[in-house]
Amino acid sequence: MSPKLQGVFPTLRLLGVLSLLQCPSVLCELCCPIPELENGEIISKSTSSVNSCAYFYRDTVHYMCYKKYQFEARCREDGTWYPKTPTCDEHCDFPPEVAHGRHEEVIGFRVFIQNEVIYKCDEGYTLVGVAKLSCSSSHWTPAAPQCKALCPKPEIAHAKLSVNKDQYLQAANVTIQCDSGYELDGPQSITCLEDRTWYPGMPKCKWVVPESCEYVGKGRKIMQCLPNPADVKTALELYKYSLEIELLERQIEKAKKYTAESPQ
Repeated sequence: MSPKLQGVFPTLRLLGVLSLLQCPSVLCELCCPIPELENGEIISKSTSSVNSCAYFYRDTVHYMCYKKYQFEARCREDGTWYPKTPTCDEHCDFPPEVAHGRHEEVIGFRVFIQNEVIYKCDEGYTLVGVAKLSCSSSHWTPAAPQCKALCPKPEIAHAKLSVNKDQYLQAANVTIQCDSGYELDGPQSITCLEDRTWYPGMPKCKWVVPESCEYVGKGRKIMQCLPNPADVKTALELYKYSLEIELLERQIEKAKKYTAESPQ
């Protein structure tokens, strides 16, 4: 191995040609240090070593802290263990990051009180899972929660929703059914996305004009064609005005005709 390569990767062991496909980066296999564990026991140990290396990339060790649960660590491509080198003390790495959320650290000041973090979500998102994590045997437990989006209720006139709520959790699907006399313009099913929008978009329910309404001439036909009483009232008032206008036009025309026929 060249001095330059040894300076960058001091624990690398070159492989033969047949092993090249197993190495992801610089055609070599990486070695992790043998864990030295206090207050615990390595359960699965390497039974052999090559060139003084017992653990290689992606190897896993299982260990148990005295009076604690069993854990494991995996050899990473940078020559370190993840989680960090197995330890049975009460120190943890940084708490897991949560999208659309944050954590606040709560530190115990008495002996045997563990460090804790509490997760909170940004506005418009809700927490799914356990909010409080504790540091135990160099691990955060239980698993970190998630912050899921809350979509506002779809406001669609003249429509019914398959699920009627004030807010909908991320990935929720809602089906739209238009009222009688209306037809759907747009997607029938929409989904709540992570950015709190509905996909693929908000549909509309448009009024379907009955064929008989295309030939509405007078009076009672209006009652059969318009969708609600308020529209009927407005239409009748307009119809009344149209009759008054028509009557006024006839009177004006009649007056003009009378004036034209009168002797000068």
